[in-house]
Amino acid sequence: MSQPPHPPSGGQHMPNGRPRPGAPHSPSSQPRYIDYGTPRAFDTSVRPASGLTAARYAPAQIQRPDQQQPPSAWSTQTRRVQEVSQEAAKPPAVSIGVWIALVALGVGVLLVLGYFFLEFVLTASSSPVWWPVTAFLASISLLVIAGIMLLADRWDPQPIPLLLIAVFWGAAISAGLSYVLNTLNSTLVYLLTGSPEAASWAGAVISAPLVEETTKGLGLLLLMVLARRYFNGPLDGLIYGALIGGGFAFTENIIYYTRGLEDMGAGGVLFLFILRGVLNIFGHAIYTSLTGIIVGFVARKWGTVMGFLVFLPALVPGMVIHSLWNLLAGMGGGIVLLLLMYGGKALVSLLWLITIGLLIWDESRLTRVRLGDYANQGWLTHEEVDMLATWKGRREGKRWAQQLGAKPVMKRFIRESADLASIRQRLLADGANPKVVGIERNLLHRLTANRQELLSHVR
Repeated sequence: MSQPPHPPSGGQHMPNGRPRPGAPHSPSSQPRYIDYGTPRAFDTSVRPASGLTAARYAPAQIQRPDQQQPPSAWSTQTRRVQEVSQEAAKPPAVSIGVWIALVALGVGVLLVLGYFFLEFVLTASSSPVWWPVTAFLASISLLVIAGIMLLADRWDPQPIPLLLIAVFWGAAISAGLSYVLNTLNSTLVYLLTGSPEAASWAGAVISAPLVEETTKGLGLLLLMVLARRYFNGPLDGLIYGALIGGGFAFTENIIYYTRGLEDMGAGGVLFLFILRGVLNIFGHAIYTSLTGIIVGFVARKWGTVMGFLVFLPALVPGMVIHSLWNLLAGMGGGIVLLLLMYGGKALVSLLWLITIGLLIWDESRLTRVRLGDYANQGWLTHEEVDMLATWKGRREGKRWAQQLGAKPVMKRFIRESADLASIRQRLLADGANPKVVGIERNLLHRLTANRQELLSHVR
């Protein structure tokens, strides 16, 4: 965390940087200091001198602007920002209900269309065109997962190419490697035991969780290497992990649906779609996102090196849940066990969705704390911190900017400010890496330019 501003020689400020009671304020005085708090999850300013968590570079300090920043167009043109931190936002119950109803209706329509589409293909063709059919069914689950991740990614959006890389890694690289390695492992068990049952059990309960979670997790490490700038915390890890898992499930579901289509016909594959594509839709997304959450949290708090070192332990939760699910699925205990399995998976899915909401809130809290560091050094005003780092403030800011014809500028201001907050957290975790310091410098330049452009629209 950055140090509070040093008191000026005139003695008008307290040692912690706050103005003394009754001290006069002038444009040339120190920026007003506000203690935004330092939540323990973000407190990475005190680094050990040695050990695994020691920062490679010296601590990163925030430099003061070379010249006094222009006044905030936002804080001088509206008072709505003062209400941001005082009014609790009311959840849009009507909108949420409408969306739930639309999603339920959409799923129902897709189920009916999927069934009649399968019946049409099977009865109208002498040789069933299985690939478009099964790919269509498998894509429904992937689109649902991708839609949820795009909603979760609204606070600090990730680049679309990286999200696509995550999906394609799961669907192609991870699925392909897992198929080869699982086949080899099952064959090895069969050669050692001579039992097809033992080979099938070991393949599902032991090999599949170990191999698949490892190959999917390697995609997370690849994204850290390619785009550490955008892999800044547990929410980012969850988003990338869920998309990798969703891509993997897409390919796996095509295989299962194809076998079901050949063995059981349209009705059987529809039942299989309900089991895999609806009731267990988040399976692989949950497994891999658990790894992403752990890696992202450790990287944010203790730096990139520790994020890599924690990779193997981070695989364990996903492997355990995956193995337990496959074990229960292979027991064949009838309707009671089936209800227990899918009831348990529904509970896990609910907890996972709640976790997404908590991580979004945590991400906004981090943005407010880190932008507060810059406000305390004079880069922006504290009113702007409230506007940039709360959902209500962002809505009000965009609404105000739209009246001036500057909504694109405001949206860019919000997006780049969130990026700046993430970069600041990375500098605290990894130290003053010259490359990252350069990124911070560029974002500060962009911040100043965005503020000036908004001010020009007001004028």
